[in-house]
Amino acid sequence: MAHPDPEPEPTAATEAAVAAEAAQDNGDDGAAVESEDAAEPTPDPEKAERTIERLMWSSAWLTVLVGVFLVVGIARSDSDYSAFAWLGAVVAFLGLLALAAAYFACARKRLTLRTRLRGPIDVFKGSTVVMVIVVICGLLVPTDNTPALAVLLPWAVTYWLYGLEKTEAPTP
Repeated sequence: MAHPDPEPEPTAATEAAVAAEAAQDNGDDGAAVESEDAAEPTPDPEKAERTIERLMWSSAWLTVLVGVFLVVGIARSDSDYSAFAWLGAVVAFLGLLALAAAYFACARKRLTLRTRLRGPIDVFKGSTVVMVIVVICGLLVPTDNTPALAVLLPWAVTYWLYGLEKTEAPTP
């Protein structure tokens, strides 16, 4: 039999009231509580922009490394590939080149992840479609699935960056 919780969960209002009451008991007038809120650091837009740029460069180079791993895995394998395996390898490699080119363009500020390609499709949404195709085609290569799944890491970084940007004004 479940017993109801005798004490309600504390809310922000009750926590603030308790802090103010404790400040009054200590002889403070509550100014210390307000000064703590004012002491929070303000974000530096230049530092944020540099961080975003570095993360885009990292995504681009990680995508290139995934392509290198795919090619090395194919070159080192001793098995004979079927037509589907070769098709998957070629399409995955071309998709990785396209992703790397898009990420390099974003890192060099030639594009943004929100630049419209056609209609409602922007660079990020297009890269998502290409990434899905690369993963599916990369899984057709019988040697190793690691490069096919490794492309998810640079895409995940761009997904995070895409969520950080403002959605108010997309770039035409």
